[in-house]
This record gives sequence, C-alpha cells and structure tokens, in this order.
Amino acid sequence: MTRAVLAPGKAMLIGEYAVLEGEPAVVAAVSVYARAVLGSGVPSSGFIAAAIREARVELADLGRTLDGELVPHVDTTAFVHGGRKLGVGSSAAATVAAVGALFDAAGCDLGDEQVRARAFAAAKRAHDAAQGTAGSGADLWAAVHGKLRVLGPYDTSVESRALPVQLRFVATSTSVSTAMLVGRYRAQHDAAQPAIAELAIAARGFLMAWQRGDVAALLSAVERANSGYERLGEALGQRLLTDDHLRIAETARRAGGAAKPSGAGGGDLAVVFLPTRAAVERFCAEIEPLPITESAVGLHVAS
Repeated sequence: MTRAVLAPGKAMLIGEYAVLEGEPAVVAAVSVYARAVLGSGVPSSGFIAAAIREARVELADLGRTLDGELVPHVDTTAFVHGGRKLGVGSSAAATVAAVGALFDAAGCDLGDEQVRARAFAAAKRAHDAAQGTAGSGADLWAAVHGKLRVLGPYDTSVESRALPVQLRFVATSTSVSTAMLVGRYRAQHDAAQPAIAELAIAARGFLMAWQRGDVAALLSAVERANSGYERLGEALGQRLLTDDHLRIAETARRAGGAAKPSGAGGGDLAVVFLPTRAAVERFCAEIEPLPITESAVGLHVAS
C-alpha cells in the first residue's frame, strides 16, 4: 500500500469564460479533497488512464521511473452533497491526485515548485484529453497549488492580500456539465463576445477592488459579473442564472453582500461574498452554506 496523496477542489470567484479569452480570473482551492492511493487493477476512468500516461511522460523527462504497473485509485466521494455533485472540480482534483501519487511513488517532492509545475503540465494534458476539450486549467491550478490564485494578465502580488470579504459557498439544486457549456460557448463564440467583455470588466474590477481593499467596488464587480452571465446565457440559449442563483443573490444583497455562480453557471455552485460577520449571520439565517472553506493547501501527501 502506498501513501495517500490529496488534491483539493476549486471554486471560481470571478472571470469565468473570460479567462478562455486571455482575461484575468480568480480561483480558490476549497476544502474538499480527492484522495489517491496506488495499487493494482485497471484505471477507473478516462481521466485516470490519461493521468497515468501523461505522468509517465513527465517522469521520464525527469529521469524518474516507476516500478510495475501502478494504478491510482482515487476517492472523490467528498465532491458529492445530497446525492448531487458540488461542481467544485472533482475530475480535475482526481486527475491531479492521480498524477501526484505517481510522482510521489517515483520519489518526487510534491512540495517542490518545479515538481508541481511538472505535475500541473501532466494533469492539464491528461484532463484536456479525457474531457475532449481544452479548459482554462483553473481547476487544475487550484488542485496543484491551493490558496487563492490569479490567472491571466494581472499583478499576482494581490494574492498576498486578504480578500476584504468573507466567502461562503452554496449548492444549487441543479447539476450541469461544464464541458457541455464550454462546448456551447465555443460554438457560439462570436455571438458571445459582448457578454465576455462584460465578464472581463467585472473580473478586472474585482481584482482592482481586492488590491485596494474596496468592499463596495468588489461587490459591484460581482453584480456586474451576474449581468455578464445573463447576457451570455442569452447568446448560448442556455439559462446560466437559475432560480436558485437568483434567490441566493437576492438573499446576499439583503444581507449586505453579493453572490454569483461559481464556474460555468446553469446550476452547481454559488459563491457568496459577505463584508462583515453580521452580514454572514444574516445570510446564514436564511440559507445554509456548505461546510467548506478556502484551502491553503494544494497537492500534498497525507500526514
């Protein structure tokens, strides 16, 4: 039996879809973990099979070898709540955990940044191949590195600042395929560009507000992102702001905060931004959030 290797899930805070066009985005690793242990047998999914293939490519380039036909067995039961998936990147976390388990078995230090860069590269190729489309890599980035991460063209030194709001995450009653929505976006690419511009402005506004510690501007950027989701849904012929998302957003406003879909929209997860402890209490009196938080820890060997 080998050591267990863990990788966290993710929640997108801002910049969804726009990040596919080279605009900035913010992703948070969250305290839901895929757990990989190496053993024998066959890969349980295309993601794990691809992870094995791509991990071996990277390890060979590093001059590392693996003994035998080791197969990562990955547990992602934590990514399901009330019988529905949470929408926090289970396939990405599973892929990263599988790659990490193989790297660990080959003697690589998962705490080394160069090793993490190699693990990310292998996981990105594997995940894109298994899902049949190239994503932004935000979920994989969170699974490898943890914490809050800025993706794309923006000063990443903002990551060292605390967000001026508190985050809460809420599950909706609908599950949705991110790959399907991204595929629909690519098919309607030109028609979607006005909405993408709106989402990009929201993301840049969010980052500037984070940098200044400006709560009001940050909440305004979240509301602008909702407008972008609405416009994008019209372009895609797919409602991205569901009744659940609208209800959560309205409850957040009454509490003094704001909320938006986390990720592709259309269901799955909502992220709530609340400025004070009192606002958190007002929101939670009406809607119970999920028992998950940001995760400071990315890919790691279980202690």
